Amino acid sequence: MLVSDLINEKNLLPDLVAKDRNSAYQTMVHSIVSNGFMKSDLSSPSLEGLQAREAKMTTAMGGGFALPHATITKLPKPCFLLARCLQGVDCEAVDGKPVTLFFLILTPPDHSQEHLQTLATVAKFFNRRGVKSKLLQAPGAPEILSILRTP
Repeated sequence: MLVSDLINEKNLLPDLVAKDRNSAYQTMVHSIVSNGFMKSDLSSPSLEGLQAREAKMTTAMGGGFALPHATITKLPKPCFLLARCLQGVDCEAVDGKPVTLFFLILTPPDHSQEHLQTLATVAKFFNRRGVKSKLLQAPGAPEILSILRTP
C-alpha cells in the first residue's frame, strides 16, 4: 500500500480553512460525504468517533502533522482524506505546534488490520525527510498529488 493509492483529487483538500480542530474535522467529513465516499447519515457518528479518539490522546504527532482516525460502525469501506491548512490549527500536538497537514482515516470495525497498516504507512511516509515542507510549499492539488506519488 502506498499513500498515493489512498488520495486523489476528490479526497484532497489543499486549502482547508478552520478555526479549531472540531471545525477542521467537520470540513473534512463534509468533503468525504460531498464527494461520495460516505453517506451523510454517517457524518455525526464519524465526528463523534474522531472526538472520542482525541479525548483519549491527541492524534497530532508533532511537526505540524496529525493523523486523526476512528472506527465507524456501518461504514461500508475505509475512507481517507488529506487536508492542508496553511494557517495551522491548534490540536494540542505533543510539540505544541499547530497542525498544517491532516491525514484522516475512517474505517469499519471489521477492517482493523487495514486500519493499522494504513496508520503505519501514512506515518512512515510523512516522517520522510522534506515531505511535509514540500507539501506545504506546493502551489496546488496537482503538485501535492505528484509529491504523494514520489517513491
